[in-house]
Amino acid sequence: MANIRKHQFRNDNLRIEALTHKSYHYENPNTGPHNERLEFLGDSIVSFVVANFLYTRFPLFKEGQLTLMRANLVCKKSLARFALQLDLDKELLLGVGALRDGGRESEKVLEDAFEAYIGAVFLDSGSKMSTIQAFMEPILLPAIEELTRSTSPVPPNNGPQSSRKDQSSTNELANHSNSNTSNGNSNNNAPNYNMYLPTDLDLSADLQDPINKLQTWSQRKGLGIPEYKEIGESCNDHNATFTVGVNVSGKIMGHGRARNKKDAKKEAAMNALRFINTGVAPEVCQTMAPSGSRINTLDLPGPIRTYN
Repeated sequence: MANIRKHQFRNDNLRIEALTHKSYHYENPNTGPHNERLEFLGDSIVSFVVANFLYTRFPLFKEGQLTLMRANLVCKKSLARFALQLDLDKELLLGVGALRDGGRESEKVLEDAFEAYIGAVFLDSGSKMSTIQAFMEPILLPAIEELTRSTSPVPPNNGPQSSRKDQSSTNELANHSNSNTSNGNSNNNAPNYNMYLPTDLDLSADLQDPINKLQTWSQRKGLGIPEYKEIGESCNDHNATFTVGVNVSGKIMGHGRARNKKDAKKEAAMNALRFINTGVAPEVCQTMAPSGSRINTLDLPGPIRTYN
């Protein structure tokens, strides 16, 4: 992480705005805008930079593999980790309530702060995408290394059984890497890239989010696509909490609660996967069933296996 350095802002107001949570703004309205507009901008920029980086870095990967990797790199957990690597948690301006609720450790708050910070860097650089790409590459590279098996620049030779297709793939990767250098795209400060084959993708890594995992399992079992339904909404101190339930083949499998519907849906899928693995349904799921009834569990011979 030593190569990860913060951006040196020319306009420090952009940095402050990126690190100002709306809770602080509402308690101190004269201090300037909060970071939601920058978050909106940064969200799109992060998605583009990651997609472009993967497209260039993995020229032989199929769309599905690239999509899974991008989903892993731009998920809440990853972006929150990137924020911590930049020590953004220490600089966040949070309201009293948000601090009391552990805002500096909140993945959602950290995710938003990272996206806002990227939006601020983009504007501060004069809207130069090249600046953003150079800034994010040292952050992305270690995360990408976690998703791949290979650690050497040249894919390993599997011996006599290696196919001509594998050899041509290796040659294509080498040519792709050399063409970047010949076009003048390299410099002494550029990261030392390793190039990968599609078989290098580490499927043991958690590339799928819980919603995709649950759908994969459900469809393999011939149970169709899981259905998500909002069960309730509550408000406390201006913070809404949503509860979402997930049904598979008409049976309640799990629920989730969060401050937005997207996260509640994801938590519901996570709880459903736990139910599939353990056969034990969360108690709250019983309250979601029709009055006087109990959950009918599916025949679950063993733990879920997403990858075969």
